Amino acid sequence: MTILWLALAGVAVLSLAGMGWEAWQAARERRRIAPPGVLVDIGEVRLHAVLQGRRLRVEQPVLVFDGGLTNGSLAWPAVVAALGPEWLSLSFDRAGHLWSDRAVGPRDVEASLADQRALLAALHLAPPWLLVAHSCSGHIARLHAARHPEEVAGLVLVETIPADLAGAITQSSFARSLWWKLPAARLGLWRLRRWRQGLPPRPAQVTPATMQAAWARLSQSPWGLEATRAELACLVADTETVEAAPPPLQPCIVLASTQGAVVVPRDLTPAVAHELALLAQRRLAARLPGATLRITAASEHEIPWQAPEEVAQAIRDLAARLPPGPPAA
Repeated sequence: MTILWLALAGVAVLSLAGMGWEAWQAARERRRIAPPGVLVDIGEVRLHAVLQGRRLRVEQPVLVFDGGLTNGSLAWPAVVAALGPEWLSLSFDRAGHLWSDRAVGPRDVEASLADQRALLAALHLAPPWLLVAHSCSGHIARLHAARHPEEVAGLVLVETIPADLAGAITQSSFARSLWWKLPAARLGLWRLRRWRQGLPPRPAQVTPATMQAAWARLSQSPWGLEATRAELACLVADTETVEAAPPPLQPCIVLASTQGAVVVPRDLTPAVAHELALLAQRRLAARLPGATLRITAASEHEIPWQAPEEVAQAIRDLAARLPPGPPAA
């Protein structure tokens, strides 16, 4: 019995040491990879937000960029650079991801939409808004547009996830791995895999490579993995809810890739998985009354990183369809 108690005490000490080491390393990493924006208090949490550019006209829409499952604001710097400074743009990290505070409560579409609107209010960004969503944030943008048509001018849906693709993502090897990655990360064990890599260098400039390097480190934190798992747990129900609701009527561009399968199920070849993913994007565009489909062969699923000019051009083209307004003061 004494040996058992000693063993349990040893495990407890090692666990506490691992959690302390993880907290220390995570703090060092977050200081090393300095946030490009600011933390904005929206009530229970602070969200990291990057506000850039300016409005040329009162009616020119604010571009609101929402990233995929884990890449948040780091999905968009190349797109914003391609647009230039004459657009007022907001990109941000949802709660729990990258530089934002740890998520509180459920991470379903209702919580994410409430956070997005609270952030816009806290930053005093008056509508109209043009929502640009990538991957798993598409259902949030669609619900926002459907519920607030007087404020949302249009949507650019970049390789977003319709309901018929959501199940494959929640059953993917990545989703299943979160059940052991999360406890391993809390104990500092997941960090041991990359311990010898050291901290990433401070980037001299924002490039797709430096964006992805920062994302690869910050998205693996315990609270980042926790938020990812919480969002994945709601993804199927959220997409089904949005698909069943009346669709938004605003102008919309559905931007899809010929190689856009997020995951390749075990029983499918990559070619078939890509074909089914593109078919799902065609069906999505057909269900949205104001939508046009635009297909690119220049990228895979990560279009904002791999083909940012295509996203920027879709934004320009959609904005050109909106009614002009008076010059801004």
